[in-house]
Amino acid sequence: MHQRFVGFLGVIAAIIAATPALSVEFQPIGFESASMGGAGVASARGSYAPYYNPALLAEHIHGMQISLSAGVGIRELNVAEHIDRLADADIDETLERIANNALTPNLNTQNDRNNITTIKNELRALSGRNGLQIMPSVTLGIQIGNFGFGAYGVSEATAHAVIDSSRLDLILESGGTYYEYNEVNNTYTPIGLAEYEQRSFEYALDSGLTYLKLTGLAYLEVPIAYGRQFTTAWGKLNCGASFKIMPGYTYDADIKIGTESGDVDTELEDAEERDTSWGIDLGLLYKPTKLPKLSLGLVGKNLNTPEFDTATGNTLKVKPQVRAGLAYDFWGDRLTVAIDADLTNNETFIPDYDSQFIGGGINFHPFSWLSLRGGAMRNIQESDDGTIYTAGLGFGLKWFQLDVTGQVSDKKAEYEGDEIPRYARVQVALVSKWF
Repeated sequence: MHQRFVGFLGVIAAIIAATPALSVEFQPIGFESASMGGAGVASARGSYAPYYNPALLAEHIHGMQISLSAGVGIRELNVAEHIDRLADADIDETLERIANNALTPNLNTQNDRNNITTIKNELRALSGRNGLQIMPSVTLGIQIGNFGFGAYGVSEATAHAVIDSSRLDLILESGGTYYEYNEVNNTYTPIGLAEYEQRSFEYALDSGLTYLKLTGLAYLEVPIAYGRQFTTAWGKLNCGASFKIMPGYTYDADIKIGTESGDVDTELEDAEERDTSWGIDLGLLYKPTKLPKLSLGLVGKNLNTPEFDTATGNTLKVKPQVRAGLAYDFWGDRLTVAIDADLTNNETFIPDYDSQFIGGGINFHPFSWLSLRGGAMRNIQESDDGTIYTAGLGFGLKWFQLDVTGQVSDKKAEYEGDEIPRYARVQVALVSKWF
């Protein structure tokens, strides 16, 4: 992978990594759920119950479960290759040289003329919907009996190009005169100020109409959660609630679209804002008398719409999320099938790109020291993610297990001539179960 792009990803990830957090999208985390198509509302009985559905705390399998995990996800939508090529084209220096040679076109090098063609092509390619999301996660989950505690951190750092599609022509100012430059013929045509302001990419760049937008929301869910079971004539009904303190950071900055990756952190120095909010989750789980192995779950997260202020005076909101799920246990509870579906359409930081997932999978756990999982999930609001296949493996002693989870999309993007998945995630967890 190109060194500059690696650096660009690293800077975006770095602004989030210091503080684990949650984004406005329902993130598929958890050592079991993430590998089962994101399903957990009716099946995450343990240390991830406070995150997926606090009602599951009343269905705990072990007296105590502790998990520590770290992972990262990425979503690429028509931006990585183009941003890297623009950085390579050295926009500011190339435009300056071309403008200075308005009276002496023969001084324009073939390399600068090629860069102008690249700039035009890449800006047009970016004028549609685009975005790059880095989604790190660090979590500590604790389940003790019917209570849940911990620090559930998920992040979303997004970069997307804002392109003024009406101002993509190469019209430059030189010595108080405006010229439209044709890099193919290496010719300059004098033009008026009005046309410069209406059509020029240089004008859009200098006026802040074309830029790279960096947005990030990073916060912890620190819950006190509890689940209680009620027995009725029709089955068992579990109710749960979680009150969460949510310390976090926001990042909000507009930077030049040709900014070198090494300068991004400098641009963000004044873009960070620390804030603390709070949230409420409520959950239900129903197990019918005639089908005691069937679990039907429903959870509402962030029902009070937590808000975080940004350094630019904006407010980032975590809107309520509602998700339903079902799970069924087979073969003496050695095999679990689970399905989840978002009932709300959740926003992302990519403009006009929404998230509403449905997914499910199978967990085969024949022994206390082994878990094999697989599944798939799909965003029914957008087709760009494609079908995301998930898998996981957990093994080790009951009180100390290692778990590895992966997710990968069947849709591909291209970077440096190689195919990369449009969506991917990996997570590693340590799990300890007692009693």
